[in-house]
Amino acid sequence: MPTTQPYLKGTTANMDRAQEVLKTFCHASGAKVNWSKSATIWASRRDKNWEWGEAEGLKWIPKGRGTRYLGIQVGFHLPPEANFATMMLTLKGKLINWSTNKLSLARRILVSNQVLLASIWYLAACWNPDPKMCDQIRGLIRNFIWGGKEAPVRAKVRWDTLTLPTSQGGLGVKDPKAQSEALLAKLFIRGLAPGREPWKELVRHNADKTAQLFTPWKTITPSTPKGN
Repeated sequence: MPTTQPYLKGTTANMDRAQEVLKTFCHASGAKVNWSKSATIWASRRDKNWEWGEAEGLKWIPKGRGTRYLGIQVGFHLPPEANFATMMLTLKGKLINWSTNKLSLARRILVSNQVLLASIWYLAACWNPDPKMCDQIRGLIRNFIWGGKEAPVRAKVRWDTLTLPTSQGGLGVKDPKAQSEALLAKLFIRGLAPGREPWKELVRHNADKTAQLFTPWKTITPSTPKGN
């Protein structure tokens, strides 16, 4: 059965109803739910005092642990390493491949933006890297730009100058922190817009924590549609 990500109210009656809907779908389509490969995350501020679905093999993911969904570890209170380690392995793998090529400075900048950094934007759009992560990413990109390899080299221009547009005397390199905040801000703003989609409810539910991801917008509070 294809991967899905439904949002359900945390009541036994509602989840029983969802299970009945799934049974009807499976009966009509010939598909089958593999409960042992299914996982559920409790997103409510209320404590969960029951274990629905465990008899069928459904796993409940506790806080501090995650489950993989569309290539990303999702969950509450996950350590930064949950996704960062995989991101760095991908980035270093691409860097090693490109380090074997003799490229001009202009081409190394192009590869940095279009290949190396581009490989982390998907994760950065969902997960805000902390300063230490960004420093490591900047170091790898800096070494590649000035030396064409992963090994440390002396930078000829400050990173702040590298990230400036060419019209302002920079080289147009994307900064991982700034790009991540820009990508996350788009999702954050969409989540706070009026509407009752389940994923927006989840963003609003955790808006006080979500807002802390962005330094310039820590004072933002979720908007509530009129009549709610």
